[in-house]
Amino acid sequence: MDPVVARYRIPASRTEAEQIGRDIALEQTVEIPAELAVRLELSHSRVGTVREIIPAAEAGPSPCWDIVIDFPAEFASGGLGQLCNLLFGNISLKPEIRLCEVTLPEEVLKRYPGPQVGIDGLRNELGVFGRPLLATALKPRGATAAELAGWAADFARGGGDLVKDDHNLVEADSDAFLDRVKKCLDALAEVEQTSGRRTAYLPNLAGPPDQLEYRVEKCLRWGVTGFLVAPMLLGLDALERLTRQYPAFWWAHPTFAGGHVCGERHGIDPGWFLGTLPRLIGCDGTIFPNHGGRFSFSAHTCHSISHRAREPMSHLAPCWPSPAGGMSFERLPAMAGAYQQDAIFLIGGALLGDPSGLEAATRRYRGALDELFPENRQQSSAPFLSACELPSRDGRPTQNPDEYLPFLDGFRWDGRPPTDYKLSEALPFQAVSRTELIGRNGEETAFDLRYFEIEPGGYSSLERHRHTHVIIGTRGEGRLLVNEGERAIRPFDVAYVPPLKVHQLRNDGLQPFGFFCIVDRDRDRPQAP
Repeated sequence: MDPVVARYRIPASRTEAEQIGRDIALEQTVEIPAELAVRLELSHSRVGTVREIIPAAEAGPSPCWDIVIDFPAEFASGGLGQLCNLLFGNISLKPEIRLCEVTLPEEVLKRYPGPQVGIDGLRNELGVFGRPLLATALKPRGATAAELAGWAADFARGGGDLVKDDHNLVEADSDAFLDRVKKCLDALAEVEQTSGRRTAYLPNLAGPPDQLEYRVEKCLRWGVTGFLVAPMLLGLDALERLTRQYPAFWWAHPTFAGGHVCGERHGIDPGWFLGTLPRLIGCDGTIFPNHGGRFSFSAHTCHSISHRAREPMSHLAPCWPSPAGGMSFERLPAMAGAYQQDAIFLIGGALLGDPSGLEAATRRYRGALDELFPENRQQSSAPFLSACELPSRDGRPTQNPDEYLPFLDGFRWDGRPPTDYKLSEALPFQAVSRTELIGRNGEETAFDLRYFEIEPGGYSSLERHRHTHVIIGTRGEGRLLVNEGERAIRPFDVAYVPPLKVHQLRNDGLQPFGFFCIVDRDRDRPQAP
């Protein structure tokens, strides 16, 4: 198996560098003195090996050396925490050692799926193409949920793309967290119903560890697109598990990472730590302090992070570089030139504190982005629900509901005309109609009851989502495909489709195939397999 290769930079003489290199190789693997390693006859498969020592580029006036060390790949088999422990565990406690570069063999890379949404997935979700995305943060802590929701709505009305919680918005109580999420989603849904354009909301996932999955599942059922996460606070392996388990847009925040990346002669290269590592975790975007803001990152450092976030790396999809931290309107042209179109510009205080108000300021920033990328146009191929399909999240009836629906000939119901299966063709289907019976017509329910009919040769979308289905056959015969299994559905057969199972209904017969389908009232949008 090919080794994990790490390059360290050491300010020292050549003789000192040779000794330090041997010390790093031993300390990071067997953690015993060299004499003992020789006496135990430990092989290279168990001990790190110094491959080469070369003069460091741009070392400055004092001598500086790059030490390249091969580590046994199996030493990184315990997950991302163990990988970081192998690369920079005990030696992080020694002065003036900087991890500059890491090359991972395919055997290690294949253990990590990487971003599941990535750049293309988020563009398709939002229906925005050819320009950077505009994002902001809801702050400060201490504002009420209603105030934060109002600011989210102002940002959406101004044409913003993503609104996230500030990383300081943390509640130990899940009910308080969900109350804020619900209010923000309601406010954004109201704007979407008017504008027909969606702004995604990303809550900050933090709090008691035993509540995190509950919060994720509740949010996804409500239609949340993704989450803001702090890898250094949640833990690398715990977060990587969440990104594997839940299909969402995971946006990495760098809080608590400064101790690793901000030293010139010690620590870890920001390009790897904030560009490559988030992709291994499965994050779809990585936030970092932009050059020229209120932090001290150089233009070279920001370029390195942005490059690592998007460079080809085995099967791992690229993720969004997200420059942030004290940005202003005047900086937009420089940011556009530095990062080009595939970036998220995170503008916080400059938007929230603009004298013209958040909505007007957002419209001005958004207009500037459109002017900076004039040849690119927003498209409308995103697989969202249209405004008429959006559920009422506040529990109030949208109209007076019918309490009785008479059954008519031809599998129809009085007052409930059939409609097209979907308004978007992002997920292919054929010859399917849908009748909304209960749930979307003013009824105060926790579920929706629909009747679907598939004509001979037709099929529903091949898709998956977090919410569950109950299917009851009513007419003809069809087939239910779930993952790699298949079942016939005849009248009065009942089937259950669990969360995240890829599924599809097909009609290979000569007669129409009809069935009732029961789903959660508040639910996530379908996703491609």
